[in-house]
Amino acid sequence: MLFLDANFFVFANFDLGEKGKRARSLQKEIIARRDACTSVLALDEVMWVVVRNNKKDQLKNIIEEIYATPHLTVKEVPVLAPLAALEIMETCNLRPRDAIHAATMKAFGLHEIATDDRDFDKVDWITRVHF
Repeated sequence: MLFLDANFFVFANFDLGEKGKRARSLQKEIIARRDACTSVLALDEVMWVVVRNNKKDQLKNIIEEIYATPHLTVKEVPVLAPLAALEIMETCNLRPRDAIHAATMKAFGLHEIATDDRDFDKVDWITRVHF
């Protein structure tokens, strides 16, 4: 199962360039057959970016579409993820939010992330899926 970082949704919804095109292509792959998930924390990031960029009128539609996407589930952040994130921050030099995403992935046995964030390359058990 593929974990979708917040920037995946931002590129898929707003970027008109190549990254946006590739994100939308991956989105179609998920709809057709590929199991994927994201977390409520990633959705918080999406919501913040949308509001910060004065696109609040699109927010409801974006979030509802995420929840309605076939083969995509939204996972909770495990209650102990912040504790696991502390170790990941130390060993992989990640920022807190990225470390919580990594800890969430680890808790669910996930090893692939669709993200534009190169910081995840520092985590040896995570493979970044480029878009």
